[in-house]
Amino acid sequence: MTVVYHELLPESYLLILAPSRTNEPEVALAHSLHCAQRSGKAAVWVDCGMLHSLSDEAARLLWGAHHQLEEKHAKLVLVHVPDRVRRDLLKRELGPAPCIVPTLLDAARQTSPGFESPLA
Repeated sequence: MTVVYHELLPESYLLILAPSRTNEPEVALAHSLHCAQRSGKAAVWVDCGMLHSLSDEAARLLWGAHHQLEEKHAKLVLVHVPDRVRRDLLKRELGPAPCIVPTLLDAARQTSPGFESPLA
């Protein structure tokens, strides 16, 4: 798995994932999730829109980040999750699932319940 973009936002940390070209260990994902968790933000948003599947290692890393963020009263929010990626993640069922939303706007609403779009 390759992290193609990361951004420190006012209320969250955004990661955008893409499939890697080889079957290398999920080093980039592990490093990026570690940095995101240490950011002190209320949420880590992970955009999965470019993924077609999720390796067992990537699923394990996401579940681990979810649990570690919960311990810090923060939230992992998965965005643009294709059905197959959702199945790959949820087949592990390691407790309550991370938040999964269709759009980044929905992720913002999950992070800041009083959030209203400036376009509304």
